[in-house]
Amino acid sequence: MKLTPQQIAGYAAAAGFSPDQIATATAVALAESGGETTATNRNSNGSTDYGLWQINTIHGQLLNQGDKFNPLDNAKMALTVYARAGNKWTPWTVYKSGTYRAQMPTATLAAGNPVPPQGGNAGASVTATVGDTTVDASVGASQSSALGSIGSALEAFSILTSGSLWLRIGAFILGSCLIGFSLLRLSGADQMVGKAAKLAVTKGVIK
Repeated sequence: MKLTPQQIAGYAAAAGFSPDQIATATAVALAESGGETTATNRNSNGSTDYGLWQINTIHGQLLNQGDKFNPLDNAKMALTVYARAGNKWTPWTVYKSGTYRAQMPTATLAAGNPVPPQGGNAGASVTATVGDTTVDASVGASQSSALGSIGSALEAFSILTSGSLWLRIGAFILGSCLIGFSLLRLSGADQMVGKAAKLAVTKGVIK
């Protein structure tokens, strides 16, 4: 099965590659396998490369930790190889030769709009093995929802604490006070005129 660059980026993200490495991971997979999940390449030295990221048989038992032709499993294997190399892509020939760079424009666009794996893998727990250490490399759906709620709360707090917002509120209150004060003054003046008129009538000034 041949995957699109966006799908490859989605599997790289689900396997646990950091966001700044998704584009490179996608470019390496495209350069290695062309996006074919069942790609197999037998090398002149007798080793064989398998799957999207062409995991080589020199990695021994790593290929037995999952289905090498399953894109998510292959992505996790690639993450393990990458981590064991000190978080470097040097184990891949296409990286050392620089041929992966031709795929970077496409891979960068795909990394900005990855397609999550189908079959419920997007929110599942995925792990990568580095030496004897197993690292959880996923964020579940509930965690994503919680992060979204926190983001909304922070946005609301930012709005409430905005200086421009309080400046507008203060201007509104001040304007209301001035209008009210003016109305009170006008009302007082009318009362004074009324009293003067009554006094004038009483004194016989106005008939």
